Amino acid sequence: MQSTLSKTPFRVAMLSAVTAAGLVLSATVAQAQSAPKAEAPKTDVPAPGAELKAPVIAVIDVQKIMQESNASKGITKSFESLRDSYQKEISALEDKLRKNEDELRKQQTVLSPEALATKRRDFEKQVADVQKTVQARKRALETSLNEAMAVVHKTMVEVVADVSRERNANLVLARQQFVLVDTQLDVTDLVMERVNKKLPQVALNVPKQ
Repeated sequence: MQSTLSKTPFRVAMLSAVTAAGLVLSATVAQAQSAPKAEAPKTDVPAPGAELKAPVIAVIDVQKIMQESNASKGITKSFESLRDSYQKEISALEDKLRKNEDELRKQQTVLSPEALATKRRDFEKQVADVQKTVQARKRALETSLNEAMAVVHKTMVEVVADVSRERNANLVLARQQFVLVDTQLDVTDLVMERVNKKLPQVALNVPKQ
């Protein structure tokens, strides 16, 4: 019997599944660590015509806090562990797809066109299911990562507000905006110490799939 099934559709389907699986690895902690800049503490709005206070500046390295705080490091470790686990699961599913694809190719010369079409539809459904699984895992990881890092960022902002009040600072700037900064203005180490004390760890809550 002449083969009625081109090799291309299966290779394209498999390639789609493999490419989608790679997306699991594309979600990085760095994305979540690029959190919004630290917000300046709220101050009372001066009445019209009132004399403005001279700026009292504090500087903080937001990126350092979001990457090197104890909570952030714990989140990173948990994320990488879950990511690796999911990648192994996806790789196993892909291996199964490849075996099914090879088996179907061997049957092309012995199956009727109707049976072959049915087998082909079943295989394509398997590919689609794998892609759905990959996307579900990716969304779950990214969502849990962003939520956990948001907790760190919120805590950092609260600590910055406390430190600013203690120093009577009315302007807080991100360290990344400047080439040189007087060390007396930099409150990063103090903020880091308090964030670590206030928030030693954050759980990475990934919904069960």
